[in-house]
Amino acid sequence: MRWSQPCLTPRRGREVTLARVVETIDRTAPETKSDLADELGLSEHYLSELLQELKENGAVRKGYVVDDAAVYDNAPALSELYCDDGAMYTRLVEQLRRLESVTTDQYRAARAQFSGETPDQTADSLEPLANERCLVVLQELKSMTLTTDWPGNRVASDFGIIAANFEIIGDRACYISEISQQMGLDSVGIVHDHVRDIFDGGLDIHDHVVEILFEADVGRLDDLYAEEDEVHRKLDELFELVTAYDPEMYGQLATMTRALERSIYYWVHTAEMAAQIHVGLDPEHIPT
Repeated sequence: MRWSQPCLTPRRGREVTLARVVETIDRTAPETKSDLADELGLSEHYLSELLQELKENGAVRKGYVVDDAAVYDNAPALSELYCDDGAMYTRLVEQLRRLESVTTDQYRAARAQFSGETPDQTADSLEPLANERCLVVLQELKSMTLTTDWPGNRVASDFGIIAANFEIIGDRACYISEISQQMGLDSVGIVHDHVRDIFDGGLDIHDHVVEILFEADVGRLDDLYAEEDEVHRKLDELFELVTAYDPEMYGQLATMTRALERSIYYWVHTAEMAAQIHVGLDPEHIPT
């Protein structure tokens, strides 16, 4: 996924237009200035003024290419969010931590339920708290988007996607718990340990995500990708194993593990977005 335009517009009209120019270039890769002007509904003269401003700060290069690093360099208050002393940013980090914590508890509860253990709180019982904490984060980001000049508000929008990712992980945990109840643990048999290994692989990925997001340790990306490859290998092996079961059991296992795979995907995506926010580069361009 690429950056998305904030759902709430900044207060100054020119900032809105500058954001539209950058994001339209990202989305359409226009060949000429005329094509870009047509897409935006602007005159070429006014567009030339905007492009000149964007090129001066390096956000757009020749050939109508957006420079990701330069865009984030122009939003230092948010790209350096993890070490900012401002009250608003400190509050946002704490709220993100609280949201991440409860959705990870939901994931752990789903693992415990699959393993035949009784969690202190089920994923379902934690869902209202997860929703509440996600709402608090989004409200904080709404305020930040309104009070932060472009391009900082684009970064705030990315944090909104990260918050939504955490909420989705909690939702998937609830779904996994529901499927586990339907399956019945005794019938899982030989694949039981294999599925638990995949759960554990997800938790290892989660540990990397927390360090990347909250400590800006982007050097963890290589380890995260290695763990992700290992999880996918185990998923492939699992689907080979479950072919020995009856069609109904295979369907339940496939559905549950697909939900587990999606949870892990959203953690990986969160780490990639966090790394890009911190250093202004796409993850594949980050030296680790």
